[in-house]
Amino acid sequence: MKVGTSIGFQNPLQWRVPWPELYAQTMEFVRRAEAVGLDEVWISEHHFVDDGYCPSVLPAAAAIAAATQRIRIGSKVILLPFHDPLRLAEDVAVADVISGGRLDLGLAAGYRRAEFDGFGVDPSERGARMREGLDVLVKALSGEAFSHDGRFFRYGPAQVVPPPVQQPIPLWLGGRTRAAMRRAARYRAHLALADFVVDNCAEDYRSYAAALAEDGLDVGDFEVVAVASIFLDEDPERAWAIGGPHLLYQQNQYQQWFREAGDRPNDDFEIATTLDDLRAGSALVGTPADVADRLREFHARVPFTQFSFWCLLPGLPPEQALGSLELFVRDVLPVLHELRACARA
Repeated sequence: MKVGTSIGFQNPLQWRVPWPELYAQTMEFVRRAEAVGLDEVWISEHHFVDDGYCPSVLPAAAAIAAATQRIRIGSKVILLPFHDPLRLAEDVAVADVISGGRLDLGLAAGYRRAEFDGFGVDPSERGARMREGLDVLVKALSGEAFSHDGRFFRYGPAQVVPPPVQQPIPLWLGGRTRAAMRRAARYRAHLALADFVVDNCAEDYRSYAAALAEDGLDVGDFEVVAVASIFLDEDPERAWAIGGPHLLYQQNQYQQWFREAGDRPNDDFEIATTLDDLRAGSALVGTPADVADRLREFHARVPFTQFSFWCLLPGLPPEQALGSLELFVRDVLPVLHELRACARA
């Protein structure tokens, strides 16, 4: 099983360090992740956030590519409706060339109201912009000349030079709706699950598999990446004491964004006020054995083929994140490899 770590270059005010230091620390964390054997680093994108959540994934991906040798670099995810897809294709191609063909392209439609307002994009257009943007990207990344005359974009004739090394670049699509699952199947994309809530992910997996089957395709021929936030320590209470405040910040940030999006009742996105509120949630905190058991339970219902985890949590000192990472690699990574081997058998 390929296993990676997720980063967002977040710098919350209560733990703030100088921005160059934050980026340098994150780059060093990625180099260490490569050195201990992780397969991929996934970079997330958001905009207009006080903590500086990474707004520009591909420059960060290119920097990581230049600083590493082996690890793959993925976008989980680039928010396509906020980008000109032809310019995005050029950036993707250059990043893939710099990395020597190590890029994975993950995309989603976005949901935060502040981002749509900031870019002046009507949220009701996000699905249409996503579809048209994908059509342009697929053509542009082929390396061939193309033209396009659509609702939002007109190009041509145009050709992306240099072309990407990979043909095609692995495409991952995410989202939280059945429409998003159907879109992933339509574009023959691998699936990036949105969270580590087992009921949500099991439903998404079923929808994705069914949509593929309608086109005569087998979900077993595609990759599915699950993502979770993790903090490990040999002492479970110490794990909560150290990692808990950073997980509380991370969860509440997302819960607030989901509430503001208004896609579902606010009761679905409760704000946590104490660490006890988190203990029954989706974060994987505790000893390696505890986390391994949670992963086995999740995989039994959602047979993911890849796993990515937030380890360098917002504001967490890198040395503490690295201690958690080393425990994961030593004691949890072998369990994930066993799960993948059993699934194949």
